[in-house]
Formats: sequence, structure tokens, C-alpha cells
Amino acid sequence: MATLEVASQPGSSEVQVPSTDEAAALLGVPAPPAARDGEGPVRVNASTGAVLRMLLRPDLRAARTLPLLGAGVVGVAATGCPALFCAHVQPDAAAVLLRIATVLTAIGLACLLDDPAARTTVVVPVSRGLRSGLRMAVGLLVFGLFWGASASLARLGVAAEARQSFPVGGLAVEGVTLAVGTLALALLGVRRSAPGAGSLVAAPALTLLVVAALFLPDLLELIPVPGDPGWGDATLRWTVLLLFALAGCAAQLREGPRARRTFQA
Repeated sequence: MATLEVASQPGSSEVQVPSTDEAAALLGVPAPPAARDGEGPVRVNASTGAVLRMLLRPDLRAARTLPLLGAGVVGVAATGCPALFCAHVQPDAAAVLLRIATVLTAIGLACLLDDPAARTTVVVPVSRGLRSGLRMAVGLLVFGLFWGASASLARLGVAAEARQSFPVGGLAVEGVTLAVGTLALALLGVRRSAPGAGSLVAAPALTLLVVAALFLPDLLELIPVPGDPGWGDATLRWTVLLLFALAGCAAQLREGPRARRTFQA
């Protein structure tokens, strides 16, 4: 590998930096095209799709994917126990298992946005919002796969005569809302916390919100049992919360003006 040397005179603060052509020759790469007289700098435009393809592998390699995968596997295993051991349960018990699996996987999803280097990557060419959006898209896809497997196993574990009354649609709205809401909380943690660890904000906040939802009055109930007359109203409330969560994610993904940093020797 070629080494690019920067020369400096002893006792002098001036640094001699090689020209673009010299640096390219030392590194063994083609030199960029020079701008003509009177023209601005040469710009290379890349499509968003090309940027995302180049960013996907290194960014996901740097992300914390193990908590999401581990939580998803645990959730699938928990919901699949009744079907595995032929211990058919009622829809309300299967819904409890699926909700627990959903919360666990959502917490794992929050870890995907952990970015300890958030404070030092403000000046990189790719915005933090684009990188976070890419992780969110991949994370939601993985979350959906785990949730679909958990829901299928939970429904399979319900007694055959009660299987039709298992409300997969309403539970899906709950799952999507919890996932998007957790991502909004994680984005807030990444932007506001010093170490840039979104899960440290999202995990306890999600747990407290779920526990608080258990004690809501009937007028604002969010976690009814299957067959409850207020199930439809609860699904509508989850839909409203989903809209707020989407708005929160969009607001957090917006990049403000880049901070100008001044380095003093």
C-alpha cells in the first residue's frame, strides 16, 4: 500500500501538501478531471440509489444487529411454544405472547440505531438522516419478518374452534405502531444523548409506556383482550398513535444546517 507523506520544514508551521496529481500518483488511483478556467470545481453526482447501495453494507456492519436478531428469535420461540407442544390456548393468551414478543423485538430494533460516533460524523459527506433512514428501513423489514413468524405461530397455537377470532389485523397495527414509536424514541436518543445510544432512551421509555397503557381507563383502553367490544376503538387509537410516531420519525430524520467546526492547531 502506498504511503502519502506530508512534508514540513523544521521549526516552521507551514506544511507542504502534494498536489492532486502527485497524491493520485502516489496512491495509484486516477487523478480527477481538472476544471477549466473560469469554471467551478468538478462535481460528481451520484443517484440516491447508488449512494444507498454503497452505504448499505458498511453501515449495517457498524450497526448493532445482534440485539434485534436475538430478540426476534426469542419472540418467535415464545409464541411458538403452544403450537410446538400441542398445548392449544385461548386467543387472549396467544395475544399476550404475541404482544410480549412484539415489545422484545421493538427494543432490539431500537439498538439498531445506536451510534456512539454520532458526535464525530457530523461532517461526513452522507447525512446522519440518510444513514438512520437506511437502518430504519432494514430494521423494519427484519422486524416485519419476525413479527409475521410470531403471529403465524401464535395463531397456530390457538384452539381450532377459536382460531378465527384471533385478531391478527388489530395486533399488526399495534406491532407497527410500537416499532415506529420505538424508532422515533431511538432517533431522539441518538440526536440528544451524549454517547449517541438511542436504545438507552427508547428501551426504558417503551417499557414505561407499555406498562402505563395497561392501567388506562376503559375510555382510553389500548390493550384489550380479543373479543372485547372496545377492540375496534382501541385499534383506531393505535392508528392515531402510529401517525404521531411517523411524524416524530420524519421530524427527527430532518437534518438541520451542518455545524461548522473550527480546528485550532
